[in-house]
Amino acid sequence: MIDMRMRPDPKTGYPDRTYRFHKGPKVYEFGYGLSYTTYSYEFSSVTPNTVQLNQLSNAKTIEDSDSIHYTSVDEMGSDNCEKAKFSAHISVKNSGEMDGKHPVLLFVKQDKAQNGSPVKQLVGFQTVSEKAGENSRLVFEISPCEHLSSANEEGLMMIEERSRYLVVGDFVVLFGGYNYMFLF
Repeated sequence: MIDMRMRPDPKTGYPDRTYRFHKGPKVYEFGYGLSYTTYSYEFSSVTPNTVQLNQLSNAKTIEDSDSIHYTSVDEMGSDNCEKAKFSAHISVKNSGEMDGKHPVLLFVKQDKAQNGSPVKQLVGFQTVSEKAGENSRLVFEISPCEHLSSANEEGLMMIEERSRYLVVGDFVVLFGGYNYMFLF
């Protein structure tokens, strides 16, 4: 195999080689599995509800040709990356009639992925064992420098200024919009 490209090339008709850039229909979602019971989710809270990277560090914001602003993770520094971390609290309920064990997957999703950034990215997962009707509360720590960044063409990790969604199951919460601000 000589061609190792992962991204599709519309000019030549080259298809994508990974789900990351796939725009077609899905057969199964990542992490899909069968269960004898059903689960429901709810975001209890996302704290803090404002992350202002421009106030945490002196890292300059870069604007590309599409007027998209980026902040370099390297320029932010590890101390500021630590300060930018926040938590998502998720309530999980076994709403079925049987006891069960279930992996809870938390994703971060963008409205429109641009410049090769992923459409959806796994932030973390935890497994819950619940009796029928039982509730659990999970806490996920989200690091913008790790979970909200992607590599640019030079291989540098950058955080793009844009709204994003936290997704668990079919439940979605916006941050970076009016509910939860992710500001630069």
